[in-house]
Amino acid sequence: MKYIILLFLSSCFIHAQNVAEHFKTKQFEVAIFPESSNDLMQQNRFTPTKEEIFKAENALKSKLKYLNNPLINQSSSPIIHKNLKKYKRQYFGYINDKGEKILYINSLWSKSNRENYWLQQIIIGSDGGSYYWNIEYNLETDELESLKINGYG
Repeated sequence: MKYIILLFLSSCFIHAQNVAEHFKTKQFEVAIFPESSNDLMQQNRFTPTKEEIFKAENALKSKLKYLNNPLINQSSSPIIHKNLKKYKRQYFGYINDKGEKILYINSLWSKSNRENYWLQQIIIGSDGGSYYWNIEYNLETDELESLKINGYG
């Protein structure tokens, strides 16, 4: 019986580590994943602060349009910079090889993700066009980098 309780408690602890902090304003809805979360990122991790999220969200509002200029994979799905409020975003923090703090931002179309599953682990789509996209924000340089928009299956 002791082993069953211990196993149950350890599985609850592992699950609790994966749960992100849900942070919502009138402008955006995000999941902030702690550095201890179990996901695909193996780099030196840190937990993003709300101040860092606001900084990244401001960069998305002001700079994404220029980075998104070719409108890749957005002919039959939403244009991402025109629909930012319609995406939920997952935030993961890591430190790159130069020692710079980077926010990895994974974006999901809100209407297709009504469950709270997106608060528990990274959501990876293999297609879906611009309903799923991700980008990195460099906190040191205040630049958006590595925009990737899903293709169509």
